[in-house]
Formats: sequence, structure tokens, C-alpha cells
Amino acid sequence: MSGATTPTALPVFGTTRDKQFALGTGALSLLITAVYVLIASLFGTTTTLIEGASLWASLACVWLARSENIWTMPYGIFAVLLLGWYLLDIDLVAQGWLQYLFYVPVQIIGWRLWCRGGINQTELQVSRLVGMSWALTVISALTCWGLCWVLFGAIYDSPAWLPWDSSIVASSIVAQSLMTWKKREAWWFWTLPVNVSSIGLFVMTESYAFVFLYVVFLANSILGWLEWHRAEKRLTS
Repeated sequence: MSGATTPTALPVFGTTRDKQFALGTGALSLLITAVYVLIASLFGTTTTLIEGASLWASLACVWLARSENIWTMPYGIFAVLLLGWYLLDIDLVAQGWLQYLFYVPVQIIGWRLWCRGGINQTELQVSRLVGMSWALTVISALTCWGLCWVLFGAIYDSPAWLPWDSSIVASSIVAQSLMTWKKREAWWFWTLPVNVSSIGLFVMTESYAFVFLYVVFLANSILGWLEWHRAEKRLTS
């Protein structure tokens, strides 16, 4: 994350400070994951290697996104590759394919934009949705929900929780798209239609590692909104 007043181009892997923070975040996320795995085992819940590794990378990814650290992208790519594998295994097909067909390419695009998407190919800065952008965003989310519902209903034979699953997919697509362009409203979509809704769905499917993960995501998304709101205010004041 760059705290400079005048935007500059950001190195592909960030500054030395970015790398140090990303390394520390990865270590802390690993510790949190290990504590979760231990506690879950005491209650008779086994955490698979895929769940554990995805949990670790996902925790690091969302924490780094909140602080605008470019290392959110490589952590995120690793996390979604594993998460897609797991979700397809438990028949949440819409969210599973979302990881491979959307999250991987959009994070590669976001990696480029965060480094060179600002004025004169400088680091992209936080901004907000204005005017008709809000209406277009909501219409896009509803349209995407309907398309996912129909598409995956046609491809798979009665997949579990399809309307609910598809609503989270649509909201996730919108949230990640807004985050790719560093729009602060991305955190609103992450908070309610993605994180709160996902907690309920994963409780229903007894995927308790991901219930834990999305509770952490929920807290992080609230903090992310506050931090990006302050960042945007600093730029416009």
C-alpha cells in the first residue's frame, strides 16, 4: 500500500514495506488457521488439506485487500483455485465455477490495474460510485443472479441450494469487479449479500471451516469499508 500524497507507479510485487507486511500477514493467517484446525478437531470436525490451505490463503488475501496491499492478488489466486475445487466437491456448483471462470482472471486484471490503473499509469486510488453507476451496479447484480440461476440449473441436475448459491455468486462478481477498480462500495457488497448470506449457506451445508472463514470475512469487510472510506476522503479533501 502506498501512503504517498502524489500517486506513483507501483512495482508488480509492491514496495519493500508491502512485501514485509504480506509476509507477516501470511504468518498470522497460518497461525489463525492452525488454531481453527485444532479447535475444530477437538469438536470432532476434520479439516481437509484443501480446506486448511484455502482458509489460510483467503484470510491473508482479505486482510491485504483491506489495506490496499498488492499481495492480495497472488494470495487470492492461490485461495480461489483451492476453494473452487472444494465447492464443486460439495455440489455448490455456481460458487465453484465462479472461482475458476471469474476470480482467477479478474484478480490477474486487478493486479495490473492496482499497479498501473491510475492517472498516467500510476497506482490506482480508491474512489466511489457516482450518479447512474449505482443503478447500473444493482441492475448488473440482479441480471447476473438470474443468468447464473438459469445457466447452472441447465448444466447440472438439481444442484443444491441453487437460487441462494447463485445470489452469492452474482453479488461476489459485482463486489470483486468494484474492488478491481478500487471502488469503496465493493465492501458493502462483500458485507451483506456475500458474507452474511454465505455464513447462512455454509451453516446449512455443515461446512464449518467456511462458516469460520466468512465470519472473519464479515468483520474484515466492515473494517475495509471504513478504511477505504477514509482513503477516498483523504484524496478528495
